[in-house]
Amino acid sequence: MIEGRHFAAATMIGARKRQEDAWSVQVVADAGTGEELLLAAVADGMGGLPAGDQASRITVRNFAGSYPLITKPPAERLRPALSHANHAMREAIEAGPSLRGMGSTLVATLFFEDRFQWLSVGDSHIFHWRGGALERVNPLHTYGRELDARAGRGEISAMHAALHPERAAITSAVMGLPLDEVAEGEVDLADGDVVVLASDGIETLSDEEIAATCGDQRSAGASRIAEAIIRRIEQRALSWQDNATVLVVCPPSPTD
Repeated sequence: MIEGRHFAAATMIGARKRQEDAWSVQVVADAGTGEELLLAAVADGMGGLPAGDQASRITVRNFAGSYPLITKPPAERLRPALSHANHAMREAIEAGPSLRGMGSTLVATLFFEDRFQWLSVGDSHIFHWRGGALERVNPLHTYGRELDARAGRGEISAMHAALHPERAAITSAVMGLPLDEVAEGEVDLADGDVVVLASDGIETLSDEEIAATCGDQRSAGASRIAEAIIRRIEQRALSWQDNATVLVVCPPSPTD
């Protein structure tokens, strides 16, 4: 925990044979102001591809490891850290040709006192909860997004977009290739806000269920929120449940 911020993560393997998610939280210093900042990241190795578990670990380890070494203001380091992780992925693939095709998503957030910067590649999630309402912060880099845009322009029907078999295909990932699609932005924070980073295994739950869990457990702190979200996913016991990782950042509970 750092001043005004409490964080915790919870994970589950689901119906998969191995855990292909990875996460990281670290405190970094702003040399200009002396302020302690919180850097959080979640990565999800692409299921069905070679070494998804290695891909997520390479991504998180190199993103988080390179961030403190970048000689830029804190908010300007996220993109270079992503580039470093992508380069490390390319090196790993070149050293082991059997790993060709491996890749990972990444969502990352850098918390200041009154806001957070974010960066996203792939289909993992960043949610922002405030006063009972849940906002999806980052766009998902999936073919479904393009299909919906085409449906909105009248090029295809809404039903065709919704039922397309490749709808969930990821259109951008950390794979050692040029990163053409990277989303980033900034969100203001108010007292009591909750931020959730998650792999796509959380999609078992509706936005309303995630919002309700954040609201019910907010006063108990980040650990209770993360554990409660994972517990709700486990209770569904879906035969196709993906790995799920939830990393929560919020104000500390009264007992912390």
